[in-house]
Amino acid sequence: MTSQPKRMMTLSPGWAQTNAPPLPLLVPPKGSNTPPRPSLTRAPLHAAQQPLDDNIDPESSIWGLPILGKLPDSSTRLDEQVKKLRPIYGDIITWRIGSRVNVFLCNYEVIKRAMAKLKLSDRPDFHTYGAIGSGSMLGIIFSNGALWQKNRRFALHQLRDLGMGKTCFEEVIQREAGCLVQDYMKHTGKEQPLPLSLGVAILNVVWKLVGDIICPAQKPDRVNEDRQLKAILTRTGSSGHGVVLQEVLKDHKDTLDPSHPRDLIDQYLIQMDHNKGVTQQEQDLCAMIINLLVAGTDTTLSIVRWAILYLAKYPEVQARVQREIDQEVPRDSLLFYCERNKLPYLEAVIHEVHRIVSLSPFGTAHVASADTMLDGYLIPKGTVVVPHLEFCHKDSQFWDQPNEFNPDHFLNPDGSFNNRREGFVPFGIGRRVCVGEGLAKVEIFVFLTALLQNFTFSPAQGETLVTERDSDVLVMNTPKPYRVVIEERQSVKRKE
Repeated sequence: MTSQPKRMMTLSPGWAQTNAPPLPLLVPPKGSNTPPRPSLTRAPLHAAQQPLDDNIDPESSIWGLPILGKLPDSSTRLDEQVKKLRPIYGDIITWRIGSRVNVFLCNYEVIKRAMAKLKLSDRPDFHTYGAIGSGSMLGIIFSNGALWQKNRRFALHQLRDLGMGKTCFEEVIQREAGCLVQDYMKHTGKEQPLPLSLGVAILNVVWKLVGDIICPAQKPDRVNEDRQLKAILTRTGSSGHGVVLQEVLKDHKDTLDPSHPRDLIDQYLIQMDHNKGVTQQEQDLCAMIINLLVAGTDTTLSIVRWAILYLAKYPEVQARVQREIDQEVPRDSLLFYCERNKLPYLEAVIHEVHRIVSLSPFGTAHVASADTMLDGYLIPKGTVVVPHLEFCHKDSQFWDQPNEFNPDHFLNPDGSFNNRREGFVPFGIGRRVCVGEGLAKVEIFVFLTALLQNFTFSPAQGETLVTERDSDVLVMNTPKPYRVVIEERQSVKRKE
């Protein structure tokens, strides 16, 4: 008879001298075939007080002091510190930070199995998550349990009903792309950062679905004058209800026609009317709006900025994309996303940008809602589980040149696009995969097609473009500020 898995704890002199209860560690069950892995909790306590460096002793601990645990090095991003630990401790790493036991998953197959488990699908009650979620664990991204399932189903259903994934709404994206091209025409021949109108165009697409609001791309200065737009782009007003969202909600309530809902806010207000007496509904709606606007704008904008940076840095790649567009797309028109197979190299470039930059290296943290087995290890309830998605994108098992920008990673030998790559998880994986994945893919494809059809991007004179991420941004891998020269392309011969 197989023994039940047990929690095992390691006591050290430091623990013995305190009244704090020892914390459970991840251990394989007795009699299992799981190979032993070095544990971050086996060494004497004093070893954990040494700073992290490139020569970590395999027997040293990342368990740390009572209450404090082992705090990360503040001068290095946490995902980079975990990268140093993986060759030593393997694919499942335990690290107690403060009072939290954290498990970092550093392998695609392990991550895929973990993220499929319902007991590992909740979010931890981090203070920052509550702040982003309109002051509490509401909305879509940071809610848990029945509320999360309800909100996710509602958002997916309503966004699809409002046109996400349909040709009718793709025409909205194409109109925004046309306005964006018109604005970029005013910025040609100058050494400058990418014009602000790119962010306005991307925001408009999401805002149209959520609140039926559009800001003219030709007037990006309005962002500095309009409290509503500025609050969304700068995240002011994302805590509590905020004056901005209250104004939006009041306007929707005053003009609501239940027989003709205009957007997601209208749909939610109609649902609220059917569920009178249920508390926190308006706070939940505010959190959902912030989730969709901030996540839907930041991620798409960052990927387009990364793509333009790489295309400007690698002009031969940019030229090949433009030749493909010239051959397949009539002048002054755009393809629908369902026609993307006509532009396999552009698709490969977009996917390779996603892979090489790993925009959200940790995704969003999960927490074990109950004791859970994973690969022979017992993950106790309350353990924070963090999938290190960047390891998936830099694993030589899946990528021939994991640290190089190479669009051929996503091309078949015949030049067609290969969309079935294992180890590719830019929008997450499992039960918490990004709600806006489909919309983001269409936006990125349409905006880049429009820009590359009409413009060439090159480095500013005397400047070398670098693809290092901005160290001032702690959560996402965003590009450092850069300048390019935007040149309008001359008319070229089209495919007959």
